[in-house]
Amino acid sequence: MFRPLQAGEPTRLGDYRVVGGLGEGGQGVVYLGEHPSGERVAIKVLHARLAGRSEARERFLREVDAAMRVAAFCTARVLDVAVDGDRPFIVSEFVDGPSLEDSVREHGPRSGGALDRVAVSTATALAAIHRAGIVHRDFKPSNVLLGPDGPRVIDFGIARAIDMTATGGSVGTPAYMAPEVIRGEPARPASDVFSWAVTVGFAATGRPSFGRDTFPAVLYRILNAHPDLDGVPEPLRALLARCLAKAPQDRPSAAEVLHLLLGQDHSVTTPIKGTTSPGPGWTPEAGTPPVLPAARRRRSRLLVVGSAASAAVLVSVIVVALRTGAPMTTSPSVPVTSPAAGGATAGGATAGGATAGAGLPKSAAAPRPYGRRTARVALGGEVNSLAVSSYQGRRVVLAGSTAGVARAWRLDAGPSQVAELRAGGGAEAGAAVDVGEVDGRAAAFRRLQGGGVVVSGVGDAAPLGPAYAGHGAMVYAIAAAQVAGRTVLVSGDQAGKIHVWDPKTGKDSGPQPRAAGGDPVFGVATGTMDGHPFAVTASADDTAQVWDLEDGSRRATFRGHTGDVFAVAATALDGAPVAVSGGSDRVVRVWDLRSGHELASFAGHTAEIAALAVGRVKGRAVVASGAFDGTVRVWDLRDGRQLGEPLRTPGGRVYSVAVAEDGGESWLAAGDVGGDVTVWSLGPASP
Repeated sequence: MFRPLQAGEPTRLGDYRVVGGLGEGGQGVVYLGEHPSGERVAIKVLHARLAGRSEARERFLREVDAAMRVAAFCTARVLDVAVDGDRPFIVSEFVDGPSLEDSVREHGPRSGGALDRVAVSTATALAAIHRAGIVHRDFKPSNVLLGPDGPRVIDFGIARAIDMTATGGSVGTPAYMAPEVIRGEPARPASDVFSWAVTVGFAATGRPSFGRDTFPAVLYRILNAHPDLDGVPEPLRALLARCLAKAPQDRPSAAEVLHLLLGQDHSVTTPIKGTTSPGPGWTPEAGTPPVLPAARRRRSRLLVVGSAASAAVLVSVIVVALRTGAPMTTSPSVPVTSPAAGGATAGGATAGGATAGAGLPKSAAAPRPYGRRTARVALGGEVNSLAVSSYQGRRVVLAGSTAGVARAWRLDAGPSQVAELRAGGGAEAGAAVDVGEVDGRAAAFRRLQGGGVVVSGVGDAAPLGPAYAGHGAMVYAIAAAQVAGRTVLVSGDQAGKIHVWDPKTGKDSGPQPRAAGGDPVFGVATGTMDGHPFAVTASADDTAQVWDLEDGSRRATFRGHTGDVFAVAATALDGAPVAVSGGSDRVVRVWDLRSGHELASFAGHTAEIAALAVGRVKGRAVVASGAFDGTVRVWDLRDGRQLGEPLRTPGGRVYSVAVAEDGGESWLAAGDVGGDVTVWSLGPASP
């Protein structure tokens, strides 16, 4: 499935361990990677060189940040983007399957239902990409992966990002380029539709529609000749011919293509006067492509069903068409039927009596508005720790309290879904419990009065190893990190000491941070910077400090606060590593992890800030701050704007916060002094 790494290739990129090579192309090298959680990802390290140009980095990261907003149906979702030195890399979902190009070359062209599924799934993906305001610019068979759950489109938005940083040359594959792109005009959504049609034609015939011999010959045919669609069945052939029109304004939009695939009487073979394609001035920044006017929305019959598609594909297509704006109507008199589903109709009842909408993915449902409270759970004590992890196969909130209680529940669930978590601790069964992850699995850290720490997997009272006894004072903060390929814990105590240790052996691991001690360490966050692991700590001496976890040295000190620093978080902004800190001066401060220089500050809380968490809301990097004023505020890290109104907890002072994306929504959890955890929806995860 993947090749071993070769000498000189990276073994880590950001927070991801590089497992092996998946392939190499004109854009860069693709590696199989692994997140600390254990999730496998695809990491594309691009050939484009940013050469230290800050404006190029900004444009590159902005372009790929836009790609992260594309709906996940039929695409491999972009998960992360960063720059390692002058090497930009993009992290996306790993799709375990061959490309459409490799599959056709090995097994031959598609026909019947297999061809229909490729056409519908890729058109659905393209409509979603355009709906997010993005032009793919490199749509081709090698960018369609055939995963176990169906075709997925990859690399959307990456071609433009590369163009923003490369020194010259056009991005794209000649056999799949639209005529206007060959002429040097900007790529537009209609250009993607042209490339989509060549791709589907390749799937049906095993050859590109304008040949694949010499570069000049292919370009000449694209500009001047009719496409070779021999072997493509009707009515798909007629639709591809429309999409391969030389003039972009004569092509249907991706949303219209999807509608036509779902059936529109005889409109596939009858040209529609006018156009729904964007005009020459359309750009991704200017808006999204329009959909069919209401006057042209006709009741439709699915062309690709019959024996050609399963009920599961039908449901996915309907859901995505609705989410991406593709018009589609049905009525009892013109049913959408699938013999494979036993004659079930999309507008009526299935054979089992359920409607076609039953059982749809949670992400297909209408998202909750910003600030809608979804759960409130009582733990007792003070909720000093929150984390997001996986438990029993589900995405959950983990919460730990000073009463020695830890619980987990689904992000979208109410209190009835609360599960008690057991954590070892011996005689001090009531000792405070923090929560987090070890080796990608949910874990509980019981902090003993004498400074010891016992680590357990949640749901299992058996410790992972002996208690850690390196601290001589009460531990205040714990965070997990990856050092030399192993999971370690970084902890800070009441006496100002910082230790790095192995949770499985209970022993120190590697060089220890050379902290002078004295003032308590209230917070710890971890990450990687320039490929090296670090920890950033919050201290009662009014500073936050950055520690190299490989050699124990102090790399930077931030002195911008005018009082105790209680909380820290670490993330990347525009490819640069940054930290966020807050404390008794009531200000959230963002600073450069390399230099310790302050980049921005956000004010609004009326009491001490005790908790911070970073994440994304609608594709934007945000930080959530919880304070003793009983509120949680969410800030856009890029421009400092506060999202929505402050959210208020029922118990008063906020001690812990967490931000997560799951099921198509962004979520915020906050733990307070009264022992309650409150969860709110922050709205759709992507616009």
